[in-house]
Amino acid sequence: MDDNHALILPVFYLGNIQYWSKLVHQKYIIFNDIENYPKGSFRNRCHIVSSQGILRLSIPLVGGKHAGQKYTEVEIDQKENWQKKHWQSIGTCYGSAPFFHHYAEKLRTIYDRPIELPDIRFLSDGEVSEPYLDLSPFFSPKPRFNLTDETWINIEYPQVFENNLGFLPNSSILDLIFCQGPYALNILRKSFLSAKLGDLYNF
Repeated sequence: MDDNHALILPVFYLGNIQYWSKLVHQKYIIFNDIENYPKGSFRNRCHIVSSQGILRLSIPLVGGKHAGQKYTEVEIDQKENWQKKHWQSIGTCYGSAPFFHHYAEKLRTIYDRPIELPDIRFLSDGEVSEPYLDLSPFFSPKPRFNLTDETWINIEYPQVFENNLGFLPNSSILDLIFCQGPYALNILRKSFLSAKLGDLYNF
């Protein structure tokens, strides 16, 4: 298996480390926008590490949870001041992280304006010519619903609250970036076992 195969991934909000290990390794990534929107997923939520443990941040959606609705029909509820709340939580959790102030200002600009989906390659574009694998079944906030991902291994790194909580694995990519800065990319690369990718076609 080589990196010329395409991986199909769902669109996540500040996806976890396992998710980003795929993004930085694979040459072709296609985001699935033709699925029915599932409730209880990372598509509109992320997990960051607080002093009390995992803190779940959720983007509010117009009309609620949208289970079964088409992905392209789901809208962010801009009436709720969720961006300010999320940024305040991120600052509280990572204000003392080694690299927070290196990236905070650039990241904050995202939270200062309405959020729209970026112009990226989607499955609905109908231009999938490479062999592909849909990895959606490997990512759920509820571990019991996840298939085993043989291509990813957890690599520990110093976290802000590790002395009190121990290491909390596979949180949002923000945790890795704020704690490791430019070294985050090395961890993402090491955590992805590309030799195992072919095995996923037989799950």
